[in-house]
Amino acid sequence: MSNTNEIDIWASQDSYTELKPNEIHIWLNYLNVHEARIKHLYPLLSFEEKERSERFKFYKHRKAFIASHGFMHNVLANYIDTPANEINFSQSEFGKPFIKEKQNSDNIQFNLSHSHNMAILAVCKNNSVGIDIEYAIRETDWLSISQRFFTPNEQQQFFKLNDALQKDAFFKIWTRKEAHMKVTGLGLSLAPTQFEVSVPPTKATFAGNLNTPNENFYKMKDIIIPEMFKDYFACLSANFDFNKVMQFIHS
Repeated sequence: MSNTNEIDIWASQDSYTELKPNEIHIWLNYLNVHEARIKHLYPLLSFEEKERSERFKFYKHRKAFIASHGFMHNVLANYIDTPANEINFSQSEFGKPFIKEKQNSDNIQFNLSHSHNMAILAVCKNNSVGIDIEYAIRETDWLSISQRFFTPNEQQQFFKLNDALQKDAFFKIWTRKEAHMKVTGLGLSLAPTQFEVSVPPTKATFAGNLNTPNENFYKMKDIIIPEMFKDYFACLSANFDFNKVMQFIHS
């Protein structure tokens, strides 16, 4: 089995290169939610995305949705050679979006996540990908959440950690679980307690299902966010043995 490129280098968007079948591209974007930027990005969204944006109760959440989805449109446009405002999406049974086949001759697959002021997008060819980012400063009852959503084995390993290490470990475990739930395409319909992931300091690994056969291969990688955004944690999961991850900052 090949070794993943562990060098966490973030290149500028101008360094973008053609996506190869064994690669995953990661795009990071600091969400600009100033009114002028939101007005520029809103027209890029599909009719369905615009409808979704109107359902948010709080305007700040609506702006974050528009900014993250506008960023996604701008990035994906480069991969499918289609204007950003003309990309058409469909959804799987459990809500995972994909580009409609008529625009997607290279079978580009993607996954988007955003938290607080950051959005992250994973892109690959022919395979499923999942990614999650979490902001560690926000108020989170992480001890209670770990008792509710971690498996007994995960809890046992987690609570053995020094108290000073538990907060960072929690967010690493949580992003690993979220990334796996997304790569399967099942999303929230897959309970976090139905499968296990590795617990830090062990590197990110899918450890298996608890009640069903392990019929599929999954590979994970913790994504090290640039130092200027050190309060964020992210994890990538894919259902193929990728051997290179290229990381770009989108401005």
